[in-house]
Amino acid sequence: MPTPSVSLPVLPRDGLMRLTPTDVSQFVRLEQCERYLRFRLAERAGQKFMEEYHVTPQRITPLLSLSGSTFEEGVEADLGKRFAGVQYAAKYSLDHNRPANNAEVVAEARKLAPGQSVLLFQVRLEAELHGWRLRGDVDLMRLERLADGPLHILIGDMKSTTEAKVEHRLQVAFYRLMLEHILTGGGIDHATIQTGILFRPPADPTPDEEEETKPLREAALLVFGLDGSLLEVVANPDAYLQSAHDLVLGRDSIARKLAQAPFEAIPYSLSFKCDGCLYNEFCMKWSAEREDLSLLPYMTGTDKEALRRVGVTTVQALAALKDFAPSTDCKRSNELVAAPGREAQVKRIAATWPVGPRLDELVHRARSFRRSVRKDGTQALSYVPGKGNSSLPVSKPDLNPNLVTIYLDAQQDYLVGRVYLLGALVVACKGGSLVARRARGPPDGRPARRGGKGAATLPELD
Repeated sequence: MPTPSVSLPVLPRDGLMRLTPTDVSQFVRLEQCERYLRFRLAERAGQKFMEEYHVTPQRITPLLSLSGSTFEEGVEADLGKRFAGVQYAAKYSLDHNRPANNAEVVAEARKLAPGQSVLLFQVRLEAELHGWRLRGDVDLMRLERLADGPLHILIGDMKSTTEAKVEHRLQVAFYRLMLEHILTGGGIDHATIQTGILFRPPADPTPDEEEETKPLREAALLVFGLDGSLLEVVANPDAYLQSAHDLVLGRDSIARKLAQAPFEAIPYSLSFKCDGCLYNEFCMKWSAEREDLSLLPYMTGTDKEALRRVGVTTVQALAALKDFAPSTDCKRSNELVAAPGREAQVKRIAATWPVGPRLDELVHRARSFRRSVRKDGTQALSYVPGKGNSSLPVSKPDLNPNLVTIYLDAQQDYLVGRVYLLGALVVACKGGSLVARRARGPPDGRPARRGGKGAATLPELD
């Protein structure tokens, strides 16, 4: 089928490449999706591929954006009552294209007298490191001149989350490298720099969580005087500084290799992680137009790469690897055999990890896709054979005849980390037959509406 062209040329070897610490943090959060990082590199270089491909970026959901801004504003307001500080975003009227605050940070550090400290909010840093132009806004920076003269700096990132994650620590590691470069250029040496994450405590902590977060609460109270937040000072910063070089700054970094790789050769796969990706619509459209293997359920990036190495790159190619065996005694066969001319390729794939043991399953999924989506008449089953038995117990007259099964459904509020909905369905069998069921909703004693085929004809449980 014809596919539209889209321009994502390789980036030039010479000249500065652009990236932000947030870009790298998102790359890690998205399970180190190499295609995402290539998208960011291309966009930072001025390439307009989204418009060219007639797709739009998928922005962060309003609820998450509001949660983050509300948390940051609350912390800033609380700290503003206790410490002298500067809010640079407000100082520049929240202008997205405001200049970097490098010189202002150096000036603030220089004028600190022994025993004095200052808090800087939304500090925009920009630095050129190892052929990269890095720019980012630091949520919180505490500058303190100790009584004996040395300068101590804490770089903090505020996150409306209930745990500090690897990508958060990596993000502040980049800020540290940028700040060290800026201070050295401003003639300030021997400053001690720490990095940390300021985040929310769990909404309904368990006793174990209370014990685990106790030192983090104490740190937030000691450093900032905050009573309702947690502060993690990164314990092993050198490991994250090394990761910054491995991912971006180093000569053989992942980012440099991706910048020079042909776009079509960059591996990717579709999964739940893509729901929060800026480029979700691009990859969905790209996959649909090319009938990429990513469209198949349970197709991982490792599976795709293994199939690509043996020349199978589309759903159609996978579906054509095998056919159903000829019918015998007027009975349709469900067994798959190598298609004519594909015997050697099928034999090779069958010996390839990890797709070999799953080859029949994957072919069944591909044939089902062709039949239901492409509607090309491909013969396919309505189920995937050989997937094993259910882990749920069965109720039959001779096996678990009076089985009572309880199904639970819990929904979590991802903004505050607590369960907001809990339901249960209780199903009873007698003599191996279903005789009663009851659904329960909120814990107020009222049964939820019962649904499901045949539910209304069954009596309630006593």
